[in-house]
Amino acid sequence: MKNTGLFSDLPPDDIIQLEDSLLNIFSNIDGIAGRKGLLIKAGVDKYFINRLNFNSNINEFITSLVSQFKDYRGSSQKEYHPLVSFLDYILKEPPQKYNLDDQDLEIFTKLQTGSGIKAPSSTTIDILIITALKDELDALKNCDNQSGKTWQELKDSSDYPYYQTTLTHSNGTQLTIVAAHPVEMGEYYTNNLATRLVSELKPRCLGMTGVCAGNKEKTFLGDVVVANRVFKFDYGKLVASYENQHGKQIITEEIFHDIRTYNLKGQWDITIQNFPEDWLNTIQIPRPKSYYHQERWLLHKLYDYQQQPDCYHSPQSHPERRTECPDWREVRKRLIEKDLLESDGLGLTEQAIKEINNERLDYLEEEHYKDPLNPQIKIGVIATTSKVQKDPKLFERLEKLQRKALGVEMEGAAIGAVAEIHEIPMIVVKGVQDYADYDKNDQFRHYAAEVSARFLLAFFTT
Repeated sequence: MKNTGLFSDLPPDDIIQLEDSLLNIFSNIDGIAGRKGLLIKAGVDKYFINRLNFNSNINEFITSLVSQFKDYRGSSQKEYHPLVSFLDYILKEPPQKYNLDDQDLEIFTKLQTGSGIKAPSSTTIDILIITALKDELDALKNCDNQSGKTWQELKDSSDYPYYQTTLTHSNGTQLTIVAAHPVEMGEYYTNNLATRLVSELKPRCLGMTGVCAGNKEKTFLGDVVVANRVFKFDYGKLVASYENQHGKQIITEEIFHDIRTYNLKGQWDITIQNFPEDWLNTIQIPRPKSYYHQERWLLHKLYDYQQQPDCYHSPQSHPERRTECPDWREVRKRLIEKDLLESDGLGLTEQAIKEINNERLDYLEEEHYKDPLNPQIKIGVIATTSKVQKDPKLFERLEKLQRKALGVEMEGAAIGAVAEIHEIPMIVVKGVQDYADYDKNDQFRHYAAEVSARFLLAFFTT
């Protein structure tokens, strides 16, 4: 049956009963946000919702809502009507949740079954995963070890692509996974996409993978940070003050933070703390050597060679050179910029020799500079910001708000908010790409994106 004008010829008695039943439901919903939230959870499309006047009193709102339901003109090719979607959601809930009596259930069932629109597919989406950018989504899809070929491209109600695959849990059950990325990174676009897909697909869980900046004191490049809490840290009231100093106007800005956190399920937190390390074997991308590792390796090998050339290899011909200092040209350039290497060759500066001697006194000549062999799983706070951060004191500032902040990124709080509105659990997993300092770069980006995706999939299939 075509759904254009589907309920336009409703008998007056049915209209009255529908208005009374909807009034019964919405009278017990607090505020504008509550009304919108219920419609969103019921899968009513945002274009329909945006046409409603939520500022009117409750009786006017119900009259307007029923009128919009009656006048709705949808595509004749698409099995959707906002009233049917709403009724399908309400009738699946316990009647006492919305104070439904027999008359309410009777009119709702009558309209739902008489619409001729079939209920949505019974396929259960176990987890919807959002990534901020396409390369992070590609990293997730490539976890099938078949270049993403097992993922099927589908389209949502706005004709926007998302991808679906099926994974097998260790207990033999099948899990349906859906993934997508917004048109641009950031909280706004992530919120829009996640809200639309959650409303349409009704996933059991909402997740996010990708990369973040890590707290240099508590994480290492390539580590996996699982958020037990996410919050937006640059949200609140900004107060600017102005004063003249030596003929110049100085502007000082202070943010009075309004912090709201979204939390990981307690049981998931415990499971992750004791998660087996087998998942490490699934990582495909070779772990990069950090620039710090390569720089210190080169300095120490140069020192040894220049002190005792008959006993040590030159760094250029050292058998470890390709594995321990693969980015030779970039590393040499960085050391020259730091005044640790002479610009016209491989001579160590006085500053470099002093640093090496101090390091060897402190660490008894141990190669302390070497990177860890594997990523570590860190559970802690992830902060969401509205802009890319390049600030060496970022985490020092964050300590005033959340003492245990491990990561900073731009979308996690949106995932938490959407999950809370739809009453489903959320999990945000990010790989540490950099430290948000002046040395910020993409050296670990691909690796961090993969390990975050590998861990999340392992968590849900183990």
